[in-house]
Amino acid sequence: MSRNNSNDVGKGVGGLIFFIFVLIALIPKEIWILLGVLAGGGIVVGLAAWSVSEFNKSRAAAEAREIAERKARAAAEQREREDRARREKHWRNRTLGKKNAALVESALADVETVAASEAARAGWLGDVDFSSDIAAITAGFERAHALRRVISQLAALDDPSPDDKKILAEARAAVADLDDEAAERVEMIAKCAREARLVDESLRNERKAARTAEQRAQLHAQLSAMLYGIEAAPDVAPPDSAADAVMARVQAYRDIKNQIQLNAPTSHNHDLSPGTSERLLALKAQVAPRTVRCFNCDYVQKVPATATVVPCVNCDARMKLKPQPTA
Repeated sequence: MSRNNSNDVGKGVGGLIFFIFVLIALIPKEIWILLGVLAGGGIVVGLAAWSVSEFNKSRAAAEAREIAERKARAAAEQREREDRARREKHWRNRTLGKKNAALVESALADVETVAASEAARAGWLGDVDFSSDIAAITAGFERAHALRRVISQLAALDDPSPDDKKILAEARAAVADLDDEAAERVEMIAKCAREARLVDESLRNERKAARTAEQRAQLHAQLSAMLYGIEAAPDVAPPDSAADAVMARVQAYRDIKNQIQLNAPTSHNHDLSPGTSERLLALKAQVAPRTVRCFNCDYVQKVPATATVVPCVNCDARMKLKPQPTA
């Protein structure tokens, strides 16, 4: 039984292979060439896409490494600057004294303020190199601090002699002179920083004033053009204003009513004179609503007597009406 099944499977596989060979033989050579070209093109496109993807990945990785290296270098430089600043501060406190070291740090901060100012960048302050001034301040405070240390040691000795007192007085005077000279330089640098800030403020105000002047000129030109256009434009007011017509008819009505009231005491009856009646009827005809028919849908509607152009409420057609004859 199993042998028969194996034979059937073998026959089926053989038949399938024979069918495939027959199918291949039936396909024209041009079709095979086209399929080969398409397959080759697909392989080329796939290789190109893979290459581009790998290139993008490598470039992204390289950029990430570069960014990480830049951050690491920046962090290292920042740590180095902080360490150098701590070492310099420690050296100044040890060689200049805390008070004088604070004055030197204040002078250094003012120097940075001056160098970073817009006035310095624009060249208004000329040379802003304060290295010689900082060196002179540091040297003066250093000598003064060294003198103080020796003065304190000499003053601590027992039984000071007149020579001791004399040299101590001279040394203290020299320390005061050194401190005053260095402090004057510190104050001068601080004044430079204040003046640089004032110059920056003046430059900002000048730019603001220039922008304001430019805006003012633009607005003046715009207003002048608008005014010229208004003056040169033709008068668009309608020759026959509906408001003027209504007010004229209201005044006419009041005139007639006044005339009726004036004539009432002398009349023996309440009948109006023929002229007055005609005028009232004419005025009433002028102010009474009109009935019009739409030319498009034949809809009938009432409109004000003074209307000249009205829309149809049924089909929105615009109707131009002839004015009613006046008395």
